[in-house]
Parts: sequence; structure tokens; C-alpha cells
Amino acid sequence: MTSAPAFVSYEFADRKEFCLSVGGQLSRRIMLVPPLFDEMNRMRKMLVDVMQALETLEVGSILPDLPGTNESLVPLEDVTLTDWQKAIEACAQQHEISHIASFRGAALTVANLRQIDHWIFCPVKGATILRTMLRTRVAADKESGGNTSLAGLTAEAESGPIELAGNNLGSALFTELNAAELPDLENQRIVRLESDNKPGDAQISGSALWLRAEPDDDPAMSAAIAQDIANWLDR
Repeated sequence: MTSAPAFVSYEFADRKEFCLSVGGQLSRRIMLVPPLFDEMNRMRKMLVDVMQALETLEVGSILPDLPGTNESLVPLEDVTLTDWQKAIEACAQQHEISHIASFRGAALTVANLRQIDHWIFCPVKGATILRTMLRTRVAADKESGGNTSLAGLTAEAESGPIELAGNNLGSALFTELNAAELPDLENQRIVRLESDNKPGDAQISGSALWLRAEPDDDPAMSAAIAQDIANWLDR
């Protein structure tokens, strides 16, 4: 039986940002860093399922809000990738975290934490995330009678805030993400779906929930992720 999720916080830039915590009483603990933008919304239920499955395996976990997301009071358009990296570093230090599980684009936020052990699920470059969001915007504009292009939207994003997939991105965040490469961390385990032929350390069966039109879950995949994380912690 799992305990009820609780809210804790961390300090960053003279503010408190929230974290969801499950199994806070357990000695083994890990931080889960969520995907970015709309992928975060589509995978939130799955992440909570992973946290609850981890508790049954005697692993506690915290899931932080990135500045500018969820309950954060900071406008997203004022946030940069550097801010996210510093925020995750601050959260890890304040909660004495030595292991981090990053999902999708979250791998870009942990690049500075090279002394920590990393479990990374289906990592993706910032440029890939932005390209998908730009294409969605072009398609939406076309449906409403507009005539935008990838090149035009990119130029707009590089000079000021832009709305992409319901997110208001500042030019600094757009530029940093567009240039961000996936980190090659010293102590990392990369896990991918069986349908993904990119290099990795392990594969699990499951669904690419970030591609769904609406938020969804995959209980079997969540259980498999939790088990792999627990085995990794025990290595």
C-alpha cells in the first residue's frame, strides 16, 4: 500500500518551488525530473504512477516543478534553460539527492550535475522538441487561415516571446534549447522503448505517451520503469 503524495519545496532565486513527494520516510530516495512543455502534461499521470510503484519497492521520490511550470509563480517567458539547470541543482542539494531519473527533455536540465548518478528515459534534444512545437504552431495557424512558416516562427522566437503549444517561451529559452545537446554524463543509464532503435543501455515495452493527443497512462510501463530504477539503485 502506498502513502498519500505530499508537497515539499525547494528554494531557488529567493522563491519557493513545489515538489510532489511520495515515500518521504524511506531511506532510498530519487528525484524524478519531468519532461518539458506539453510532454510534461501528457506524462504527469505516468510519473506519479512511477513514484507510487517505487514506494512499493521501498524507494522514495520527489518530482519538482521547474520554474515557470505547474504551480510556479514565475512567468515561463522569463525563464531560461540555465535557470532550469540551476533550479534542479538547488533542489538536489537541498534534498540531498544522489540519484536522478530524467524523462525526455529533462535530460537537458541535469547537465551540470555530473557528480550525481543519472537514469535517463528516452532523452531528446532541445531542437527536436522545439521543431515539433513549431510544426504544431504552423499547422494550427494554417487551420485558422494564417500563413506562418518554420523559418518565420524561428526568427520571431529569436527576437522575442512566442507562443508554442500553449507555452509562452522567451527568446533566451528558445535559443538555449535550440542549441542544447544531450549531456554525456559519467554515471548514466539510458533506457528507451523497445520501438526506439537509438543507442541505450536497456529497453522496456511501453507507449510513447508524449505523442498522445491527451494525457494518458501505461500502468505496465510505469511498473517496468520503477523496477528498472530500483534495480539500478541496488547495483
